[in-house]
Amino acid sequence: MKLTAADIASLAEGDLKGDAATPIFAAAPLDMAGPADLAFLGDPAMAAAAVSSRAGCLLAPRGTEEIFKDFPGAVVFTKNPKYAFMLALRLVEKEMRPLPEPGVHHSAVVSPSAKIGENVYIGPCAVVEDGAAIGTGAVIGAQCYVGRNARIGARSRLYPGVKIMDACEVGVEVIMHAGAVIGSDGYGYLSPRGTHEKIPQLGKVVVEDRVEIGANTTIDRAALEVTLIGGGTKIDNLVHIAHNVQIGKDCLIIAQAGIAGSTVIGKSAIIAGQAGISDHLTIGENTVVMAKTGVMSSLGPNQIVFGHTARPRVQAMKVEVLLSKLPEMHRTIIKIKKKLGIE
Repeated sequence: MKLTAADIASLAEGDLKGDAATPIFAAAPLDMAGPADLAFLGDPAMAAAAVSSRAGCLLAPRGTEEIFKDFPGAVVFTKNPKYAFMLALRLVEKEMRPLPEPGVHHSAVVSPSAKIGENVYIGPCAVVEDGAAIGTGAVIGAQCYVGRNARIGARSRLYPGVKIMDACEVGVEVIMHAGAVIGSDGYGYLSPRGTHEKIPQLGKVVVEDRVEIGANTTIDRAALEVTLIGGGTKIDNLVHIAHNVQIGKDCLIIAQAGIAGSTVIGKSAIIAGQAGISDHLTIGENTVVMAKTGVMSSLGPNQIVFGHTARPRVQAMKVEVLLSKLPEMHRTIIKIKKKLGIE
């Protein structure tokens, strides 16, 4: 990255104090930044401590101008310093992790019946099966698999080892990290004769636009229809989403969460780490399921739940406090029973 403080101010839509020509070559944490680095202050309460930073250019919240009046470097006062810093990091990322040049590696196997858009990259040992379609500017990393009649939207990026199974659909500007599997068979069995017999899983997975899916996450195809991941949803590493699940737009699904079959998650819901949601439930929009919570029944919108049986958060916290007092309560009960002569 080679920018000036003036460039940063323009990017942040902020007000610049200091030398507009200050050169910025990298980004760094506030306490580690040097004269050629960009840093940011997210919390105005920490502004006094940030004055000692050596950053060449500092992004600071509006309202802290007086505190930084003697700051030796350039300061850009903006509404949301963290967001502005993120925009700068995107420029850094383009330089540090540039997209590969379009083309098909000689070791890739691409079916003659596959439709490959313009400026697509297909990496070493990738496989693209019959009838698959890959949109303009997509990146298919090394050892990826794109199944028969699968669809990959424009400018989507599949990191190495991603598997998109037959007939599944991936939207525009989707990011899938290494090892993600989209369209594995749903977990469906019948046992009419005392043994488990597999129910064919003939549906598909549809991942809408601008979704991000973490490493080694698995999303199962529907039995007959569609497992749906709504646009803008961000899914962490090591998540399992079962067949026929419907996830709304702009949800956050955190690491090691598990969502059982045919459950519906409303838009903007948050499912935190290691939460488990039972099958055929509905989770309302904007509801937060906190970490390690077990959801056994449907939840309405705008709730925050916690605990093994997904109680409202305040109630669940009270239960946790009482649980910590159980040994003391048990000793008290034993003493009372002895006084009363109760065995």
